[in-house]
Amino acid sequence: MAARNPIRSASAFTVVELLVVIAIITLLIALLLPALDKARCEARTLYCKANIKQIAVGTQSYGDDFNTRYPYGVPVPMETVDHPHNVPWRPGRGGGTPPQQQFFDQGYITDHKMWACPEDPHPQNYVWWDYTEHPDFVGSTNVSSYMFSEHALFGIAWRERRELTIDMVVNPSTFGWAVDGWECPNGWTWATVDPDDPAHDPTIPWHVRIDWSHCDNVNVLFGDWHVETVPQLGIRNRVRTHPISDF
Repeated sequence: MAARNPIRSASAFTVVELLVVIAIITLLIALLLPALDKARCEARTLYCKANIKQIAVGTQSYGDDFNTRYPYGVPVPMETVDHPHNVPWRPGRGGGTPPQQQFFDQGYITDHKMWACPEDPHPQNYVWWDYTEHPDFVGSTNVSSYMFSEHALFGIAWRERRELTIDMVVNPSTFGWAVDGWECPNGWTWATVDPDDPAHDPTIPWHVRIDWSHCDNVNVLFGDWHVETVPQLGIRNRVRTHPISDF
């Protein structure tokens, strides 16, 4: 009878041992994946926050150059509002220039890549006003992932016929000027970035103006220029959309 090979016998794995190893590896992967997903989400959240901080710089620079005014989205008569982009955007609809274009034209933000949130799956589908129209800023690029308070963008000028200046903002630390979203104006409320808001009408697609999140959160640029990650659920009760009224 041939002698058994002790080295081969000692180093070989049985089927049971292989299954145990595979089970352990599978378990480790299952434990690590959530942590990796969380780390990925946090990294993209920080990247997005850095983008929004550039919007803060652009807004402040605009205010420094134009008598502390916010960049208006829709022009009103020159005797009411004095800003450099009082030109028609669409015949018969008045006009308007999104902040992205104004900041680019003035040289405040010249890198179009910073307008795209890394979580946004379709930044090229950003909507300026009408749902068939898109901004055409930075040459031929239509890329953005950030939405602005409609009251600040043009509501004060349009409804109250007066200019909005930075020093008029009430409780700026609770006023949201810019938030993640796929349309330039926010629809008068930040509930449009909360898919679970009970006030939404599911038959109206623009009631929700975001199709991504930072782990169920969004990044918010407040009126005092700090950027904060805020839960989407109940955001309309946490972040004000009207700059000069406390709601």
